[in-house]
Amino acid sequence: MSALHRRSFLKAVGILGTSISVAGCSEIGSTESSESLPAGSLKFHNRDSVPHEISVEVLNVGTRRGERVDGHDTVTGTPDVAVFQRNLTTTVIVEPGEKRTYESVFKSEVWYDIRFTLDDKYPGEDSARTLFKPVRPSAETPDRILTGRVWDGGEFSWSIGPDNS
Repeated sequence: MSALHRRSFLKAVGILGTSISVAGCSEIGSTESSESLPAGSLKFHNRDSVPHEISVEVLNVGTRRGERVDGHDTVTGTPDVAVFQRNLTTTVIVEPGEKRTYESVFKSEVWYDIRFTLDDKYPGEDSARTLFKPVRPSAETPDRILTGRVWDGGEFSWSIGPDNS
């Protein structure tokens, strides 16, 4: 399927309100409860006034952070277990003001090298690429989730932390 037809299809799916599943995870949408999300959850939030297509791709997995190469951090080491999200790539359409949440997408306790794209464009190393490990070693530190946000005016950013909606 060509990129143009694929994008048109994804927009139609998003406009119809059909959820796009992420790696077999169910979408839970916006939640008003005080319960926090489990570690490894993935959130998308559109604060802009127009719909946006956000893609996330796992470029690599490793057991530890590596050196900075060509302007971005890397992961290194071979995980002892199979990491099923190693080849994860997904795209969602997020309407203005909408939040989409997918629980426990990143289940393995490894480092993930993640790249986001916004509307089929790569916003750059600093704003669209990160390393993510869903669980911290300290019991006092909350589990972490990954959030991709589009701000008013179409600027993209990501954040890693506890569920701070």
